[in-house]
Amino acid sequence: MGENKNTRITKLDGLRGLLSLIVCLNHSFMVLVIPAFANIWNQNLLEYHDLQSKLQQLFMFFGNGGAAVTLFFLLSGLVLGPSLSKVKFNFRGLLSFIVKRIIRLYPVYIFLIVITAIYMKTGFTHQTFPASSAWFNWWMNFQMTFKEFILNLFFIHTYLGGVTWTLRVILIASIIFPLFYRINTQTSKWVDLLITLVLIYLSFTVLDLPGFRDLRYLYMFYLGQIIPKFKGFFAKVPNWTVCLLLPAIIYLMFGFRYATDEYLGGLIESVVSFFLIGFAAFGPQITLLNFLDGKLLKFFGQISYSLYLIHFSVLYSLSRIMFIRLPQLPYADYYLLIHLVLFIVSTIIAVGIAFLVYRFIELPSQVLSRKIGDKISQE
Repeated sequence: MGENKNTRITKLDGLRGLLSLIVCLNHSFMVLVIPAFANIWNQNLLEYHDLQSKLQQLFMFFGNGGAAVTLFFLLSGLVLGPSLSKVKFNFRGLLSFIVKRIIRLYPVYIFLIVITAIYMKTGFTHQTFPASSAWFNWWMNFQMTFKEFILNLFFIHTYLGGVTWTLRVILIASIIFPLFYRINTQTSKWVDLLITLVLIYLSFTVLDLPGFRDLRYLYMFYLGQIIPKFKGFFAKVPNWTVCLLLPAIIYLMFGFRYATDEYLGGLIESVVSFFLIGFAAFGPQITLLNFLDGKLLKFFGQISYSLYLIHFSVLYSLSRIMFIRLPQLPYADYYLLIHLVLFIVSTIIAVGIAFLVYRFIELPSQVLSRKIGDKISQE
């Protein structure tokens, strides 16, 4: 999500693509009310109710958008470090870094909120539907005034979709990250682990601010930053050991949040993500991770930032049309099939739009960010 292209590692491109698809899957399977289950992913995986609900649960289990966001945060921490290695730590250098990050992240988001504002000002009225979930009904339940537009533009509000709050977290982390990087250059890997533990403790105490959860995720960026210091460890672990343990730790990453809560789950996801990214980036040739080098996942990785931001708006609009135009669909009886269709159709449409946004907005913004950043840093 907004990483520097120069620091990319092959498998991590595929991983970004996979994570963007997981987020699409996660949201697509939350649109409808699920009969007999208030919260289907919290049901015991070993408990069998019926085939449809069990398959729905499995799709939502592996479509864990929270785990995907945790991985995205660690990936951002991993690539921000090399970006800062080229920055002079003076006023101009740090200002250049921040401006480059803002220009890199903002244009796609501005496109999204402008399109959303136009959509909401051309006849849109918030509605709830008998078959729609509480999650679906929560979104877009506000008036798009000029004030609201400005509040969302500057991330004071994040009402425009299921993922926009993460951009605010990334921007805040980007501002703080030069301090993290400076500390990291002066410490050993064991001191870095100790600092990470302190940040984790703070995330559950003084950084746990009511109504402002953004600072709770800072430890994920720091943890991602220190992964390269353990390059030797990841390279020495035998392939067979990783292949044996990988399914278990991935299962833990996907399932722990649902068994506990968002924040404790995020902590376990961060630990698993540390190892998963480390093995993908610096480990031996891990057979189970070879699929991340596939051309299709690399394509999704290329457009992952645009797809990540755009897919929710496409899904919401498509679902709303479905509810209005097809009120008689047997939603309660065939929710799994309808969710699958929503996922496939909304993702295809979102990928097409995301590719165009990547080509005509994201790529030019990358070029612009480098030019302006270089100009600012010149003394």
